[in-house]
Amino acid sequence: MRSDRERLHDVIEAIRLIRAHDVASREEYERDEVRRWFFLKQIEIVGEASWKLSARVKKAHPMISWKRIAGMRHILVHDYWEVDWDLLWQVMEEEIDPLRLQVEAILHDFSEA
Repeated sequence: MRSDRERLHDVIEAIRLIRAHDVASREEYERDEVRRWFFLKQIEIVGEASWKLSARVKKAHPMISWKRIAGMRHILVHDYWEVDWDLLWQVMEEEIDPLRLQVEAILHDFSEA
């Protein structure tokens, strides 16, 4: 079983991979089917790791929408035939970098404890 610290690192690593393989534009994102599926998988990992965090961590950091993050993972996994590629783009453009900063702050708190 993975610890909360490991799961938080999983979130950071998935976001790092998205940024390492990022696209230059929305047009490139729409043209590159393989990369879109890669991004989807990384967002699934973010959701899975978030979903399996302990209640203690989630309760201590209510500013993060843990339930919404896990909910997106469930949709991507279970309703794979209805992927909303526009929403995935929006998440990548607007939400993963702030999430990375929040998770890094949580990990910093772990290191001070």
